[in-house]
Amino acid sequence: MPSSRKPKSKRGSALAERARIIGSGEMADLVRAFDWAQTSLGPAETWPDTLVTTVNLILASKHPMFLWWGADLIQFYNDGYRPSIRADKHPSALGQRGPDCWPEIWHIIGPQIEAVMSRGESTWNLNQLVPINRNGKLEEVYWTYSYSPVRDKDGVVQGTLVVCSETTDQVLAERRLRTLLALEPDSSAQGQMQATGQLRPFAEFIVRKLQDDPFDIPFAIFFLSDRDEVFQGFKTDATGPVADASNWPLAEVVASQRAVVVDDLQRRFGDLVCPPCPEAVTRAYVLPLTISGAARQAVVVFGTSPRLPFDGNYRTFLELVGARIESLLQNEVHTLELAEASRRFQSLVEADPFSMVIGDLSGGLRYVNPAFLKMLGYSETEVSSGAVRWDTLTPPEYADADARAVEQLRATGSCDLYEKVYLAKDGRRIPILLGASVIDNRRGEDEVAAFITDLTSLKTAEEALRKANDELEKKVEGRTAELEAQVADRRRAETSLRELTGRLLRTQDEERRYMARELHDHAGQTLVALGFALHELQNSAAASDPKVAKLTTESKQLSDDLSKEIRTLSYLLHPPLLDEAGLTSAISWYLDGFAKRSNIAVDLELPDDLGRLPRELEIVIFRIIQESLTNIHRHSGSPSAKIRLSRSDSRVDFEISDRGVGIPPEILQRKKTARTGVGVRGMEERVRQFGGTLQVVSSSAGTSVIVKMPLQAEDSENPEPS
Repeated sequence: MPSSRKPKSKRGSALAERARIIGSGEMADLVRAFDWAQTSLGPAETWPDTLVTTVNLILASKHPMFLWWGADLIQFYNDGYRPSIRADKHPSALGQRGPDCWPEIWHIIGPQIEAVMSRGESTWNLNQLVPINRNGKLEEVYWTYSYSPVRDKDGVVQGTLVVCSETTDQVLAERRLRTLLALEPDSSAQGQMQATGQLRPFAEFIVRKLQDDPFDIPFAIFFLSDRDEVFQGFKTDATGPVADASNWPLAEVVASQRAVVVDDLQRRFGDLVCPPCPEAVTRAYVLPLTISGAARQAVVVFGTSPRLPFDGNYRTFLELVGARIESLLQNEVHTLELAEASRRFQSLVEADPFSMVIGDLSGGLRYVNPAFLKMLGYSETEVSSGAVRWDTLTPPEYADADARAVEQLRATGSCDLYEKVYLAKDGRRIPILLGASVIDNRRGEDEVAAFITDLTSLKTAEEALRKANDELEKKVEGRTAELEAQVADRRRAETSLRELTGRLLRTQDEERRYMARELHDHAGQTLVALGFALHELQNSAAASDPKVAKLTTESKQLSDDLSKEIRTLSYLLHPPLLDEAGLTSAISWYLDGFAKRSNIAVDLELPDDLGRLPRELEIVIFRIIQESLTNIHRHSGSPSAKIRLSRSDSRVDFEISDRGVGIPPEILQRKKTARTGVGVRGMEERVRQFGGTLQVVSSSAGTSVIVKMPLQAEDSENPEPS
């Protein structure tokens, strides 16, 4: 029937279309702005009232709603539905044909839509899996939805109205909760672990349980290490070769105790397809498990579903699974450790050569080890029947000692070690050492463990030792008397030797002084007289006989040289300055001559307030300096030497050092232990006479002679020599 309306302008047509779509919101704006003329529905102004009413209905609803209309199943949806399809299909789904928009699920929803459109049959689906393409992949999505027919005024079905709710979070939460609740202790696995002492049955049980949730955990690998660095993997059937520990960052995870996401499984293993999903798994979550107080380490690798986003909820679920496994594992480890401790304890007490009993404070025995039975000659049957009690094994004279021990056990939980006697089955008295501690009182009475040592061998040995000691004591007394006499003789000999050495050294110094005086007084004067005579002869022969004059001149020169050498020798034997002016002048004079004779520069450091020292002490210091410099000149090869001397109220310290080649240790030791000579041993003897110490320190950098000489009180008060 022709319309009586006048044709509208293009602008007027657009305004009319927009006026028919009521409401606000993103989808209302998109519906009004959409070019519907490009679809089989035509412009909105031509839409039947039923369609306009239905579109306005869904746009006004806050509940997710969707509409397919017409033979092409052109699509409409509201703001409530939009978040479920994400950017993959929004806003392109608006105005699109249903089969073109949903190819991935049309085999599921197509027949249901056909039933609505062709037969007017409504549908109701609760938590239905309808995976759709979103977030760039086919994603596992669950819906509760109904399909209802939309009829025109004539009752003909023109569209399918969808009222739906996405229940993915609810379904996943329930499914994951079931997985968590399924992780319970397994009695058969516990029995195998206790029989083998290994955690392998537990690990195999865990991965079997995780196989029951292939949608959330496509594969799982349980790695365990036991006191070494080698991890052993227990895997679900779908994992194939991925159970090789070297392919996973296990060491990094164990060291940091932080989970790691491994998202390059394609590179590591190729296409890793784990049913029921046909897509390859590309990501895994590597989670460390903490086993407190144990040498073992554990890591669980969870494959993640290729059809689920790896979001915070997914990560939390896997961490909860890990925490549950960790808790079960901790319990199993403790169970194994208790079983192992019990086994070791049993082996220990049975192999223990010392006796051990467990009983109560009233005298009963609940357990005895083989050593106890062997010591007393009883059988296990006699003990278990109650025929043997610790109080009846004890002679009456030890009752008080037992009573004190029982009182200590009740008061403090342990008793002091004490000796007593047990009566063996054959009547022998067995001396023992006993100590005990309370180990349990949960049943209302104290359970006590006692450790018993058989002292029979010890007592026998003590008696034999006592007799041997008596005999030895007598021998020791006799031998001690002999040794004391020998020691006394040796000390007297050493004292005599030291005194003799001192006298010899003093005699040597006196002899040097005497020889120096004789050389100076007699030989020196004779040479002076000879010099005068030769001088007169030289003058007389000068004019008469030149040859005699020449011989006289040469003789006069030899006489003068000999006079100088005798004077020098005299001073070296005993410098007169040592007696007349003291140590400072004597050392300075000696060093001047030494430097000229040896070409060795000597640095001398003396205190300004050195003053005079006892005559004998000055001689000792001078002789040690003289001997040390002579050794430096002869053996060291040093271009220089240094003498440093200091004095306090209580002692005089001095050191002579060089920068020469040093003395090899073996030669230095030989010099120290030499029985004869005037080297190191001689210097040590001089120092020892005054109660001082001499130390020779030598290396490749040079040698130092370090001397410390004590000063007696009277030495400090009266330093001048007598």
